[in-house]
Amino acid sequence: LADIKEWAAMNEVYITYFPTNPPARSALGSSGLALDARVEIECMATVK
Repeated sequence: LADIKEWAAMNEVYITYFPTNPPARSALGSSGLALDARVEIECMATVK
């Protein structure tokens, strides 16, 4: 997050997508995100 103070607002949206058994995640504040972005998302997946 460009501003960690926005974590609560981000979390409100997040729980609408994962109301039960949400996947593991982390969040941190960081200045200078690419292209003046407000949030950067890192994803991991496995292939079965």
